[in-house]
Amino acid sequence: MQLLALLFVSLSALWWTAQAVAIARAVRLLPRIADMPREARPAWPRLSLVVPARNEAAQLEAAVTARLAEGYPELELVLVDDRSDDDTGTIADRLAAADPRVLVEHVSALPNGWLGKVHAMHRGLARARGEWLLFSDADIHLAPGTLERVLAWAEREGVDHVAAIPSVSARGPLVAPALAGFFRLFTGLARLTAVSDPASKVAIGSGAFNLVRRSALVRTPGLEWLKMEIGDDVALGLLLKRSGARQAAVIGEGFITLEFYPSIKVMIRALEKNGATAPAPLLLAGVCALVVLELGFLAGLALDGLAAWLALFTLGLAIVTQAAVSRWLGLPRWPALVPGLSVLPLAWALARSTVLAWRRGGVMWRGTFYPTTTIRAGMRLGAAAKP
Repeated sequence: MQLLALLFVSLSALWWTAQAVAIARAVRLLPRIADMPREARPAWPRLSLVVPARNEAAQLEAAVTARLAEGYPELELVLVDDRSDDDTGTIADRLAAADPRVLVEHVSALPNGWLGKVHAMHRGLARARGEWLLFSDADIHLAPGTLERVLAWAEREGVDHVAAIPSVSARGPLVAPALAGFFRLFTGLARLTAVSDPASKVAIGSGAFNLVRRSALVRTPGLEWLKMEIGDDVALGLLLKRSGARQAAVIGEGFITLEFYPSIKVMIRALEKNGATAPAPLLLAGVCALVVLELGFLAGLALDGLAAWLALFTLGLAIVTQAAVSRWLGLPRWPALVPGLSVLPLAWALARSTVLAWRRGGVMWRGTFYPTTTIRAGMRLGAAAKP
């Protein structure tokens, strides 16, 4: 039993050390929007902001109004009402009537073979006229000057695709630690510092902020290649990277804010779509392994000698790592007091989605049921499919 506990402690220590090193490199190397100066230009390229929205009536008006007030001089906002059954469509039409920069596309039916969000992005792209395109979810808020800073930096650096990691506004006592844990894992494991290397295969995308040069997107097979990919934001980055686009991951703290799930219940429901992406035994094994790696160091606290000291070292490292990434990304700080435990809500949500997908034979997403075979056939992330 002691050998098993020592194994857990050792694996957990290595896991947290690897995260700490990766996050330290990202903090040192990734560009920050806060460090990108605003420029005075006689003319700016047209930028089309494409916003898919389904049943976003509660947040849509405030988010769109904030984006229109952001200040970019050549902004066009294409708002796609994706089969909403609340007041989203009405609000969108009212916003368009009040501001000529807003274009509204109403989607009344979903074609076979498409996921709803990707289809909405596809429809919005067809209406967009900008030299630059920003794909962004409906619940994102931009601080004034954000677009000028990022677009000027991208043109100066010769970047075709900018994916920004946002600050997160989280409500609820369980949502905050779950999101803190998720963004720590994402930042620590996604190899973000390799994204800007043209020789690297590492690609990135952000549902909060995917800024794309149109000419780079034209060189790809287009959004139809992603039409059945659940992870559409990251897959868009993969599509662009494979087609030769130059990419960059940047930190949007203070400039891009994501109003995330209002409750843990909503978060768990939103993650149901991920349950069919791999065989249930494999996904459940992955969830168990994640819990062991995150919390395995706790086993050493019941031992003595080297195991106890290693456990205490790992606990301290975990606290410092979570606090650092939370501060860096503008996330709630208090989850750092319970490092590792923050992964439990996320692990539960993933395990639940896996079991539900196995029982149902597929997933329900944005009002449509997709069989497991259909989801896996359309996957691009982790697959050998070439654009």
